[in-house]
Amino acid sequence: MALAADDRRRPRHAALVAAARMIARLWRAAGWLGVAAALVLSLTPPVLHESGHGDKIVHLAGYAVLMFWWAQIVVHRRWRLALAVVLLGAAIELLQGLTPDRDPDVFDALANTLGVLSGWFAARMLPNLPTLFAPLPARQR
Repeated sequence: MALAADDRRRPRHAALVAAARMIARLWRAAGWLGVAAALVLSLTPPVLHESGHGDKIVHLAGYAVLMFWWAQIVVHRRWRLALAVVLLGAAIELLQGLTPDRDPDVFDALANTLGVLSGWFAARMLPNLPTLFAPLPARQR
């Protein structure tokens, strides 16, 4: 009889694992779309033509969201993730020097780095979102 009860739980558990994997895949795909959006928006002609340093808030917010998003997947050794995102921002700033409509800016890179640190802090303080969206396994009775 115990074997039959175990068999009834197994397909349910497999469905929960499949749902959690699907959420992780979707989360990762959306993260890569965020990286692509950062590249496209940073290397195409500017959408906002502001004088001064108003675009720094956009840089800070964009990189905070990017870091927070990826930190939901990478939960161990997030410092490597943070370093990778900072280097991505620095590389994009350098690539802007090769475009006719953009100029590299040290303050943009600094705003990117502050955004990465903000996203890292938010990921440490808030619960892991993909696990909240995944169905929780049924309790053992």
